[in-house]
Amino acid sequence: MLRRLSLLIAIAGATVAIAPAAAQSTPSPIPPDERAVRDADDAFWRAFNACDAAAMMSFLADDVEFYHDITGLTRSRAAVAASLMKGPCGTLGLRMRREVIASSLRYQAIPGYGAMLAGDHLFYAKLGDAPEKAATNARFLVIWKLQTGHWLMTRIVSYEHRPAPYRPPATSISIPPDMLKRYIGRYRTEAGDVDITIEKDRLVLRSGGLRVTLAASAPNRFFALERDLRVVFAETGPPAIEIEENGAVVAKGPRRP
Repeated sequence: MLRRLSLLIAIAGATVAIAPAAAQSTPSPIPPDERAVRDADDAFWRAFNACDAAAMMSFLADDVEFYHDITGLTRSRAAVAASLMKGPCGTLGLRMRREVIASSLRYQAIPGYGAMLAGDHLFYAKLGDAPEKAATNARFLVIWKLQTGHWLMTRIVSYEHRPAPYRPPATSISIPPDMLKRYIGRYRTEAGDVDITIEKDRLVLRSGGLRVTLAASAPNRFFALERDLRVVFAETGPPAIEIEENGAVVAKGPRRP
């Protein structure tokens, strides 16, 4: 059994409201304060993506408080900026990029104070020269206050962090069934036996309770449609398999006779 292969929980869901054609109308213009808050939020996150501490601090109030469901509470402009620079921006070889899920964004005025902006965002991670991939989904709520002509964050809440849903590569190549048959069999790996079969002209990998369908990116290279797994079959020498999860090799071994 592939004990080292963790199963990513795909958490995804979207509700799309489709209005009848007759009911369609021109969207109302965004009020000036809402536009200003949205623009300030966009500018802050551009600074985050660029790891620009000075630019991030320009959007933080002196007494800002940042509530995070993993790292806890951080207080003050300097401390919040430092935590972002030491965490997402300070990990060697790691680049993080935040992207808001536009359809989730909600604005609400706070009479006598300012406004709040809430929604969902997605964080992408790039390790070294590896391709960027979606890493984490989370929800956020930010309280904004207009001070001396500038909209500043006074309270930030980031919560419900969870793995981003897996999305397989958009393209694959077709491999004739006769060529796929060369990979059928049971492979002995240090993580347990792996069975490769063919179902509906697709390779299927099974190990213990794990079952995934494989699509080809090259004649001997495949990816799972359900999990972030890559499978490579030996091109030369005795038949063998190598399995990667999240870019790391987690199992490899020869095919049983």
